[in-house]
Amino acid sequence: MFFSKRWKFLWTMVPKLDFEHGTSCYDDTKEEYTRFCQYVDRFLVLHKSPVLETLNVQHCHSNCQRVYTHSRIFYVLPRVVVLKLYKSILVYGPDDLVVSLSSLKTLHLLCVEYENEESHRRLLRGCPVLEELVVDKTDNWSVRSSSVVMPSLERLSVLNQYRDYEAYTDKLEHESYNDRVTINVPSLKYLNYVDIIDYGHLYLSEDMPELVEAHVKLVCKNHEKLMRSLTAVKRLSLCLFNHSMVQHRIGFDQLVHLELCGCSPKWWDLLTWILKSSPKLQVLKLNQLNTCPIKPMEGRWGQLSSVPECLTFHLNTFEWNYYNGRREEKKLVAYILRTAKRLKIAEISAWDLDPEEESQILKEVASLHRASKSCKLLLGS
Repeated sequence: MFFSKRWKFLWTMVPKLDFEHGTSCYDDTKEEYTRFCQYVDRFLVLHKSPVLETLNVQHCHSNCQRVYTHSRIFYVLPRVVVLKLYKSILVYGPDDLVVSLSSLKTLHLLCVEYENEESHRRLLRGCPVLEELVVDKTDNWSVRSSSVVMPSLERLSVLNQYRDYEAYTDKLEHESYNDRVTINVPSLKYLNYVDIIDYGHLYLSEDMPELVEAHVKLVCKNHEKLMRSLTAVKRLSLCLFNHSMVQHRIGFDQLVHLELCGCSPKWWDLLTWILKSSPKLQVLKLNQLNTCPIKPMEGRWGQLSSVPECLTFHLNTFEWNYYNGRREEKKLVAYILRTAKRLKIAEISAWDLDPEEESQILKEVASLHRASKSCKLLLGS
């Protein structure tokens, strides 16, 4: 088969480039990864498209050695709209290199390493119009402190969930950690923040007045400043192992949709506070998030002295997916059904019960008084 010469260099104008080498970190050799780097470098030299919509570089090298992103990549970055770097990549730029990603709208940095903290900061400073940033710090030890200060950013995901637990605990035994995460993103509309490792993170965050949706899962004890910056959020998915936001009286005046995980000790105290401090709440879901282990209600649930505004005027959907039928749980369900005057749907699903217990407990729920005559009660397992 023969092609006209005019097709010979057509590949140099493709708008999307996806480089992937190595399906296993143990099958690769140093020579192979060197050839891969050289191939990427030569390809970028010949690439002529005026706009490079997507550049995706993924590489896995034996013994977790890191691949340097050649400065050649930075030369084409002004034309890139979407840039994704994944695993076994070392972000590095010479001191005299000015990083200018003037067209970049989406940046994913997934399990990459950095030459130093300045390399990370310089990379983000070179993104004046960035709208979406995903940073996965899993198994990343090279940057202790990170800063996201971006006026244009609308979507931010920060993930820190170490897969190599033995390596993590070994680091904690031999090194002192005081990680600092600084966030200043006044235009943010979506936040996904997951950090299940607690070694003294300090969250310094400015208000996010435009925030619409946030998913937050934190183990750390020092999350007050991060949570206080989310008070304007409208949809919140929350999984906290520490309830200092109750102590600091952090409220959510604009919240209309809440999904609360039942994995932390005394999560019901957090729920009580959010009901009191969220006057516009319309949807309340008590769910198991991120495969967390559920903790049934124990001790005493402190019934509110006055009915929260959200229950009187706004709550229309109530869902509990791990109802166990314990005494305090019955009190909580009865209170919500009795006081939520605008409730349209209440869905209760039994959890961790044998069939006979489940049938009896759900019958008890069905017999509870409902303030809303139009409330549809759905029971299941």
